[in-house]
Amino acid sequence: MNVSGKQFAWVLSVFLCVSGSAVAQLDNASILGTVFDSSGAAIPGAKVSIQNMGTSATVEIVTDANGNFVAPVLPVGTYRITVSVSGFKTHIQEGIPLSVADRIKLSIVLTPGEITQEITVQSDAPLVQTASATTGGVVGTQLAEDLPLNGRAIEDLMVLIPGSVVLGGPAINGGSDGRLFQPGLKYLVDGGDSSQIDSDFSYGGYQSAARITRLSVDALDEFRMVTGLGSAEYGQSTGTVVNFISKSGTNEFHGSLFEFFRNEKLDSRNYFNKPPDRKPPFRLNQFGGSLGGRIVRDKLFFFGTYEGVRQRLGVAQVALVFTQAFRDTLAPELQPVAAQMPLPNGPVSQTEPRVAQFSRAVSNELKEDTWTWKIDYLPTSKDRISFRHSGSDSFTKTYFGVSQDQFRPIPSVKHLAKLSYTRTISPRLLNEASLALNRLSPDTRSAGSDAVRNFPQVTFTLGGAVTFGQGGELGTVGPATFDLLTDNTAYQIYDTLSWVKGRHQLKYGTQIVRNQDNKAVLPQRFVYFLNIDGFAANAPFGVQTYGWPRVGMRGTYYAGFVQDDIQVNKSLTINAGLRYQYDTNPTESHGRVANFDPTTGTLDPRGTPMMKMPKTNFGPRFGFAFAPTESKRTVFRGGFGLYFANLNPALPQFIPANLLDVGQNRFLLFPSSGFPFPDISSAVGAQALFAQQRDWQGSYTEQWNFNIQQAVGQTMTLEVGYVGNRGLHLLPSGLGQELNPVNPATGQRRYPSFSTITNELPALNSNYNALQVSFGRRLANRLSFGTHYTWSHSFDENTLTFAPAAQNPDDLRGEYGPADYDVRHNLVFYYSYQLPAAPGLPGWLGEGWQVNGITGMRAGFPVNVVCGCDSRGIGAATGRPNIVPGVSLRPANLDFPSNQMNRNAFSTPAPGTFGNAGRNLLSGPSAYNWDFSLLKSFQVKEHQSLKFRAEMFNIFNTPQFANPVGNLASPAFGGSFATIGTGSGFGSNRQIQFALKYLF
Repeated sequence: MNVSGKQFAWVLSVFLCVSGSAVAQLDNASILGTVFDSSGAAIPGAKVSIQNMGTSATVEIVTDANGNFVAPVLPVGTYRITVSVSGFKTHIQEGIPLSVADRIKLSIVLTPGEITQEITVQSDAPLVQTASATTGGVVGTQLAEDLPLNGRAIEDLMVLIPGSVVLGGPAINGGSDGRLFQPGLKYLVDGGDSSQIDSDFSYGGYQSAARITRLSVDALDEFRMVTGLGSAEYGQSTGTVVNFISKSGTNEFHGSLFEFFRNEKLDSRNYFNKPPDRKPPFRLNQFGGSLGGRIVRDKLFFFGTYEGVRQRLGVAQVALVFTQAFRDTLAPELQPVAAQMPLPNGPVSQTEPRVAQFSRAVSNELKEDTWTWKIDYLPTSKDRISFRHSGSDSFTKTYFGVSQDQFRPIPSVKHLAKLSYTRTISPRLLNEASLALNRLSPDTRSAGSDAVRNFPQVTFTLGGAVTFGQGGELGTVGPATFDLLTDNTAYQIYDTLSWVKGRHQLKYGTQIVRNQDNKAVLPQRFVYFLNIDGFAANAPFGVQTYGWPRVGMRGTYYAGFVQDDIQVNKSLTINAGLRYQYDTNPTESHGRVANFDPTTGTLDPRGTPMMKMPKTNFGPRFGFAFAPTESKRTVFRGGFGLYFANLNPALPQFIPANLLDVGQNRFLLFPSSGFPFPDISSAVGAQALFAQQRDWQGSYTEQWNFNIQQAVGQTMTLEVGYVGNRGLHLLPSGLGQELNPVNPATGQRRYPSFSTITNELPALNSNYNALQVSFGRRLANRLSFGTHYTWSHSFDENTLTFAPAAQNPDDLRGEYGPADYDVRHNLVFYYSYQLPAAPGLPGWLGEGWQVNGITGMRAGFPVNVVCGCDSRGIGAATGRPNIVPGVSLRPANLDFPSNQMNRNAFSTPAPGTFGNAGRNLLSGPSAYNWDFSLLKSFQVKEHQSLKFRAEMFNIFNTPQFANPVGNLASPAFGGSFATIGTGSGFGSNRQIQFALKYLF
């Protein structure tokens, strides 16, 4: 989508004129401290110089009457602090690492003497956080590069942070990114929103959205996860915020070249891939490099990366197709349909002689190129300008059937950009302003050729009449559903004013985000046959056309905040803030989307506002950090905050269903003819709608926690804490209230002009409580490690997007039970150890070895047991069974993976009733995973090295079984028939990855 001149001028004018608007510039950090003499008295008027050791950028501050100083806006990096005042020796503290969103508090003691005398000490960040109540953690570039990382998917390292459980999409502290329209997890890159615009959930695997919204490993400086009590600077999320910080250039030139390689010959078999079946072919190559340095010393810096991914994943396809003998009997008008099916190459079905087995091996493909480049400019000591652009161009090819050209090509282009300007108005007053762009343009094609895309999709229903062992289902003909063309863009404006006034570190800001969600579905035709006899007679039971023109949903998000971090005294810091946000009413660019009015039984007239948006979304934040001892080795932290989700611009769900004046859906039962495709333009289809609550209520969470941090020795930290949150007015992701049910007695609907009408009522709740314990050691004597354990319980009515419908749509509270991500126990341990040189061996062989690993153990995810019945006749077979009293839910002969639940413990409800079994009644298999890497570094020259690495994922090849089948109507009830993993990542069979990396 092209940006109009008016749009660009509006954005640029606001950027140039604004002096206070943002989610805050969340890519910076702060250093604060107090200067004392040897007696403990504060020293006012001391000169404090804070220098970035990579770029030489320097901030000059003078301590106030209480000896305090604050540098509120500093880029991520390593710093040197110099403190000087007449009558004392100059104090130099070097090597202070500063991570994103850090608030490092220092106590500096000066020694009497001449100012020309210097005392230099090597330093590190404090072991405990004495200036902020925010919980979470930071993963730095060294850990990201050293720890085993399957497919270089950086988001997999989120498991290192307490409270995290990862399976497909991460879940942190009971919130997840699985809620399509109620984001519980927000992704940022350099403080700019990089989440998907039309649906805030993460991608797995190697695709542009996964790589570009979270940066590649070589472009990553670090990432911070804020898991609780984020300051008022954080918004647009009811839960965790993950901020990925890109690398910047320095005065020194650094770079890398790399190649990572995987194939199926290095991997073990999947548990369910038994001999003599072959392992599916697999090839994955990831290659690229990085380069950063100076253009003008101390002034102008650059950094850039490129990464290419080439993947081929073998897939075995098995389906039933028509025999040649049957094809010879078909009428001429049906021959083009049958011709799209391949001829069988396997046995004829034992129960249906007109079909036979066809099997083949195909290869799903991915080609992807991603890049990041960044420019930092320091024109004066008071100004800093930065620009970063990240891009991705990918193409995937995925097979969905065995008929002609039944694969889906998906080209996708992603762009993230951010321009920021920081101005030091005075040593105690700074302003930061930014523009950011987030654009994703995937085109999901329905088939591999125009000939197939323009052919109707033909579906055959065989029921239980055709069986052939595991011979597969009868193949379809034509495209997979429809072509979906997408072009989504978010324009973002940020600005924050930071002011240090005495004991107060104040921040004022606002944020403006303009979302544009553009979609179109190219018209597609569908033909449905009940059985093969119906196809032979060219007598379909239904034909349909579906598609809609380009729909442009629009929405704007406004937010403002004030944050005050108060240094009450040497021991106590208060973090107090207030955030306000407002979402505009979602609109369609041509006014073609309307809400449903239940009083009239019609869609609203064009131009009627869809909803009345709330104007009272105030989110207070309060936290404290109390370090009672002089040593500051123990700190008590806690607080409370209220966090609102922003309204997704694509809401209401599947908005095109509510289009006005566009006959996008036509369905005709039992047409007079089948092929050629009949004209049904005059047919009136029963339209399915989504209704929205008129007086909209914003979704939000209340968060609270209390924890104790204790420094252990000189390098270790222990933290024990309680974490809780409660979600209110959450959106029902796929679990709306049905306003138009079928009356079982009459077979009629309440509004006969429409089919289903789903009421998207923000009325759901969630609750999470946890004990979290973590213990870690920063790098010392070649060893670093960390571990965390979480004991938690999480409840809600609905967790995942496209969740099964409620068994009783009029009683959504009846769905309240363990959340889909309710993992009661979760333990993670990681380590990195640089082995000492082996005596007696030459240096090239005995030096430079390193071992790293991640171990994860967790309890099982919940399993929802359904009866596979529609006892109330509401049109959905998602009802739950009754529990048989006195019968164990687990079988006496419990066996993993085949027999995990007792079928005899359940019974089918009587007609007209609902079952009494609760949602997510049981839990699935536990999981244990050990990842390991071995690194060997060869020194080529003084500043050049070659690093070889071997990485093993699930090194002990422990099967990680997926949840068992919970449908009582299935003969497979109680058994697991797959593992939770995919081609890469947690839960797969043992996989091995080799890599070679050149560093200079």
